[in-house]
Amino acid sequence: MNAITAIYDLLAVALTTDPLLLLASAAATFDPFWDDFEDEIDYETDPMTIALQVTRGAFPDIYADAIERMRAGAPYAELDRLLCKAISAKGIPLDDIETIGWGIPLVALGIELEDPEFYAVHSDLLPILAPFGIQIPEGKTYRIDVPEGIRQVGSAIANCLHEQTDPVLQQVSWLFGWLFSCTGNSLVDYSDEMLSEIQPLSWSKEDIAFAVEMIEEANGIMRDAMAGLDTLKTTPDLMAALERHVTTLYREMKQKGKLNEQSIRLEWTSFGGGAERAAVADSEFLLVRSDAA
Repeated sequence: MNAITAIYDLLAVALTTDPLLLLASAAATFDPFWDDFEDEIDYETDPMTIALQVTRGAFPDIYADAIERMRAGAPYAELDRLLCKAISAKGIPLDDIETIGWGIPLVALGIELEDPEFYAVHSDLLPILAPFGIQIPEGKTYRIDVPEGIRQVGSAIANCLHEQTDPVLQQVSWLFGWLFSCTGNSLVDYSDEMLSEIQPLSWSKEDIAFAVEMIEEANGIMRDAMAGLDTLKTTPDLMAALERHVTTLYREMKQKGKLNEQSIRLEWTSFGGGAERAAVADSEFLLVRSDAA
């Protein structure tokens, strides 16, 4: 045994007998970036560094998995997939680690009634919106003309349905809340253009918690909205009631110049079957699917 080998052996023995050195070794092994990150995230640095700092602060279990894979020599692409899948499973939809520096990714589900592309994709909603005066002209058009006051009428329908005790009617209320941007959830009410004008949420613990809550709420709203859409499609009496009430509200607004929702009383027949009809499969609108885990 030469002198250099002997020194290594002595160091190894010292490492296993000194508590402080043992802690230092554990820190270097399991948390190699313990002294590299500042309190504030530097969004100008590379995406992998940002991802490790984000997970170290907010998702330590993901951070530990990523460090383990790094120590095992995992390539960048594998770490990218691991981090995106794990963060998505926490409730934040992340498709590409390269976008993590832009802040928490949020998906806008809101619609613009004037956008003809929306109706091209969701033609099944045209019969639901027809009572409100939405008509799609033949031929190519760049903007749909919507009746004056349509959002006030749509909001009044949504609010009135939401006050009903029948859970089926409450689901229908979320459908109109989505269509007329009055649910109170920014992800459901805002279009892509509107959401892009808002400062993105940071990767702080507080903003992450807020984003997860908002996404979960948006998912629930859209599930109910799609269940409500199915109810309207399959319940002619409810559709007829909707048409009558929309006509009443437009007449009220024309006569008085505005709608006073406090004085509006619209009767809705209870259609029952709430527990059975409340169940609906995941729709294409959900922000984070269950298979993200």
